[in-house]
Amino acid sequence: MSSINIGALAQPVGLISDTSTNGTALANNLAQPGTVSVLCVGSITTASVIATYKVQVSADDSTYYDLKTLNNASSVATAAGTGSAVAHAFVLDVPSSACSWKFLRVVATLSGASTASADVTAVTYRYLRCEDIFT
Repeated sequence: MSSINIGALAQPVGLISDTSTNGTALANNLAQPGTVSVLCVGSITTASVIATYKVQVSADDSTYYDLKTLNNASSVATAAGTGSAVAHAFVLDVPSSACSWKFLRVVATLSGASTASADVTAVTYRYLRCEDIFT
């Protein structure tokens, strides 16, 4: 039995954060279970502002629930801005249990002092499509 990885599909979902921004939903039927991850990038300039990211799941693309992952708060929170741009980039692992829900999304939240237009975040979903795995 062998697998061929033709390459992960990237679905960019640009987020410009005000305070809390819901990302575009990813229909889970597109992704092979256990292959979804989320690249979280951004730049925080305002002093005392941090960005946090969380994964949510839904059965109907209307009501969403927080998915409590193995990532702890230090894994999903960024360093605070300093008045100069502080960039961040990391990957959130989405557990395979998320595949039991029809949709998932990422919520980016800026908290701390008042945010500014220079405080930005973006996420990209990465996954293998079901038809990209052969046995």
